[in-house]
Amino acid sequence: MSIDTGEYRDAPRLIVAYLSRGRAHDIAEALHASLGIDTFHYGHGRGAGMLATIAARDMIEVDVLSVVVTPEQADETFAFIYEAAEIDRPGGGLLFQTVLGRTAALGLPLPAEPPPPDVDEEAGAP
Repeated sequence: MSIDTGEYRDAPRLIVAYLSRGRAHDIAEALHASLGIDTFHYGHGRGAGMLATIAARDMIEVDVLSVVVTPEQADETFAFIYEAAEIDRPGGGLLFQTVLGRTAALGLPLPAEPPPPDVDEEAGAP
């Protein structure tokens, strides 16, 4: 089930699971307890099928679990979520995996260091 991604072979993987409402928290805890994975996020949303006109009353609430893993962890993590979430049963949800080929590490900027005490800030020289 490995993905041959050419230039992105070593890029991280994003695994996304759309689950029945209330399932994501348990799956996330199981991921951490069983595989030591803590690079996940989950939230809630609403969804509906596309076979009929969609009205607010037809929407169902779902959990969305997103997990970022290394390529080496991807297959094991995917299989773990598939089994734990019971994706193979009717109404079990949807699970997919993709390559994060172009990602950037983001963070808060570091505070500027104060100038040495003998430097005039306006002149920039001692």
